[in-house]
Amino acid sequence: MCATGALACFPAFASPAAADEEHERAIGRQVYDDQRRQGQILDVSPFYPVLRQVGRRIAAAAAPHWWAAKFIIVKGTQPNAFSTPGGWVYVNEALLTMAANDDELANVVGHETGHIVLGHVMNRLQQAQDINLLLALAGLFVHSQGAANAYAVARLGATYGFLNFSRQQEYQADHEGVILAAKAGYNPWGMIWFFRTLSRTSGSSAGFEQYVQDHPATPDRIKRLEAFFASDPARFGKWKDRKPAATGLQRVPGARLVLNPS
Repeated sequence: MCATGALACFPAFASPAAADEEHERAIGRQVYDDQRRQGQILDVSPFYPVLRQVGRRIAAAAAPHWWAAKFIIVKGTQPNAFSTPGGWVYVNEALLTMAANDDELANVVGHETGHIVLGHVMNRLQQAQDINLLLALAGLFVHSQGAANAYAVARLGATYGFLNFSRQQEYQADHEGVILAAKAGYNPWGMIWFFRTLSRTSGSSAGFEQYVQDHPATPDRIKRLEAFFASDPARFGKWKDRKPAATGLQRVPGARLVLNPS
């Protein structure tokens, strides 16, 4: 029987792969519950339909994967997006308002999905040097030590230190994001268009992930993406740096969050 206060419990006969999936599900659910307790999740937003439509296409482009994609809109006055293991992608309304078209949103969602596909969150956790954090994770995700341990992981969820990706991981997610966007039928130049907007409004060191403490310089990210496009004409050659004239994402008043937390 699982200990009181446990967020996850694994049978002795679970395979390593199944246990890994349960680990990631537990982390993803913990962050969602934490955001819910903090009142950050928006249950009603006119951007839910476009986020779900774009997100589902990106998730399909990332297949095969064991997780079910989940798209959540959160509060915030500065553009922000992040993802957690188990297929959770969070975008705030400030970013959705800034996105000029579906291509830009698709590349942002692609970048966040890229972090999931590439296992960046789990990698950061494995590299953690804080012994108390490591003990808390070991207790929760292996044998579960009860309520005190659940509290330690709740603190982890509150700070999101595990989302402080390295610059190399950010570059990797940029590349994976444009690959997924192109595969889903969106213009990968949308990532560059969004970076250009960020640079104009927030400066050359800005990034759309607020939890990343040391963003790569935006001009450098743009140059790297342009070089990446040029290096693979078979994949990216048909796409052009021609931003659509229409601006703004479609809005549906009264649209609501639809969540399948599995």
